Amino acid sequence: MLVAMREAIRGRGVTPLTPVSTRPPWTWPWFGHVMATLAVLLSAATDFDPGRAHHAVGLRWSGPVMGFAAAAVLVLLVRRRFPRAALAATLALVVAGTAVGEFDASTVVAVAVAVFTAVQHLPRRVSTVAVVGVALTVAACAFVGGRWQTQHVLVVLLGAALGEAARSQREQLTEARERAERAEATRDAIARRRVAEARLSIARDLHDVVGHQIAVINLHAGVASAALAARPDDAARSLAVIRTSSRDVLTEIGDLMAALRDPAASDVGPAGLARLDDVVRDFGVLGLAVRRRTEGEPRDLPGAVDATALRVVQEALTNAHKHGADARAHLLVEYLPASLRITVTNRIGADAAALSVGTGLGVVGMTERVESVRGSMTSGDDGAGVWRVVVDLPTDTQGDQP
Repeated sequence: MLVAMREAIRGRGVTPLTPVSTRPPWTWPWFGHVMATLAVLLSAATDFDPGRAHHAVGLRWSGPVMGFAAAAVLVLLVRRRFPRAALAATLALVVAGTAVGEFDASTVVAVAVAVFTAVQHLPRRVSTVAVVGVALTVAACAFVGGRWQTQHVLVVLLGAALGEAARSQREQLTEARERAERAEATRDAIARRRVAEARLSIARDLHDVVGHQIAVINLHAGVASAALAARPDDAARSLAVIRTSSRDVLTEIGDLMAALRDPAASDVGPAGLARLDDVVRDFGVLGLAVRRRTEGEPRDLPGAVDATALRVVQEALTNAHKHGADARAHLLVEYLPASLRITVTNRIGADAAALSVGTGLGVVGMTERVESVRGSMTSGDDGAGVWRVVVDLPTDTQGDQP
């Protein structure tokens, strides 16, 4: 598009407009050279004699003085590229002018400009020593040349002070820019971490939603396949379970996707233990007899803890259904003073090793969910042929408040 616009402009004979810089004039590269040149030349052309009456001021055009001033101007043109050399050269001009009896304020002004530039590039200790040496040299030349005036030294010191102020300002701007870059990098890192956490949360939710139903579908598909010829009634029941489970998983995935698309949705998980009766009943329909017991006085739980408790129960019962030996499981829910303890046990079947040597995503997902609410979880064979999952979830969150 830009190329087409350029061609169109050229075709109509219109000259593209040159962007106008919005920077102030004193920041333009040539502005400093112009001002330094004017200061040196005006100092060379002006005759100020404090010994005369009324401190008379006049114009003069002394050849040697103007020659030294012109040389100083040429030196100052390269002061930004060679600050140390420029400072040494201008100071040499002051000494040379004094030696031939032409000490003049113009070369002192040139020294002050060179000091201003050099101070910005030299380390502070080196610049301090250099400024003291230059000031003493200028004072000595002024005294020897018979033109001793305090302002000669003051001009040099003023140039050093302005150079230090410019360097300090540049350092502050650099530090502010670095802080802004670090802050931006930190924001990017936080954003990437939040994206990773969101992806992990979505992955856990999809596993919780899909894993249980797919496991049930896979189990009953095997039953239906084995019983299709000899036990058609059992096969029909298994196919009915498959149909129900597939419908349920599609519904839950739809609910999850709807929640993810809703920016105002803050929780895509289940309602919590209020659905525990439905979950136990669903497992009973699927062929897992769950014996449930509740101890302690039920109470309202924090939302994240409540959702985590139900997900843990669903995953633990799914594992019992897949790997249990006798299609039975025990569920104990204990309401302790400051926590909720959930214990799920079942007898180990022949493929119980899959709980620990398979993908292990179910156990990993449960552990991550529990740790996300500062809980703890243990699982494994208790040595008596029973697989035990014990989860402790904190319910007292007052201590977490700032």
